[in-house]
Amino acid sequence: MRRNFKALFLTMILAVVLFLPSRVWSDQQVVVYGDRYYPPYSYLEDGQAKGIYVEILMAAFAQMKDYEVTINMMPWKRGLDAVKEGKAVALFPPYQTKERMAWIDFSEPILAEQIVVFGKSEGLAGKVVWPEDFFGSNFGLNLGFDQTALGGEKFVEACATGKIKVQEANSTEQNLKKLKADRIDFYINDRLANIDLFPSIKRGMVVAENHGHLGFTRKSEAFKFLPDFKKQFNGAIKNLKASKEIDRILKKYLQ
Repeated sequence: MRRNFKALFLTMILAVVLFLPSRVWSDQQVVVYGDRYYPPYSYLEDGQAKGIYVEILMAAFAQMKDYEVTINMMPWKRGLDAVKEGKAVALFPPYQTKERMAWIDFSEPILAEQIVVFGKSEGLAGKVVWPEDFFGSNFGLNLGFDQTALGGEKFVEACATGKIKVQEANSTEQNLKKLKADRIDFYINDRLANIDLFPSIKRGMVVAENHGHLGFTRKSEAFKFLPDFKKQFNGAIKNLKASKEIDRILKKYLQ
């Protein structure tokens, strides 16, 4: 009788274990990717993911108790392709565009970024109308960056008709080196792009404003957790905005 009771007790314990949600035992492992060449927003330094978005996202992920999230960095174009093909669950920080909406679900907006023209003083002098004052120039862009998001429809039209020529490079640093060496005339990127090592390069006019997001793949068959992950992430970003934590993180990089 005692042996039967013990067997029954063990059977009941096993049944409880089998029917408990898996997340009771371990958090869902998730890997998201960031642009490794986009300082100060996201970059790789000594093998560590760093930058404004990295700090914000880690603060958001800390609120998502059901998930253990790892951030890996990769070149931007490669990251976009991985999300488009469903090989990566999410990438930061894409701007929202009509073309990307076909294969990316965009999170709650995280940060507003101002896009400016970088150039040498003599090149920027007197240029106040965008993009007409820059016709005939050669621009540098980061590989995979969307021309519409960076410069608007008129900029895209000018590039398509040859009024403005475009060269792409993998990173901000590569473009700034080309600008310093006069291999391009101008470069467009976020106003916080670090130009400390390039004293001859200045910030010119603001040409656009965009919001950075966490972009989720629409090919989500392999990521069954994604609807809940997106919901929790968006809620966490809203909490960080309400608490002014995002402003505090950004302020550290503006000093």
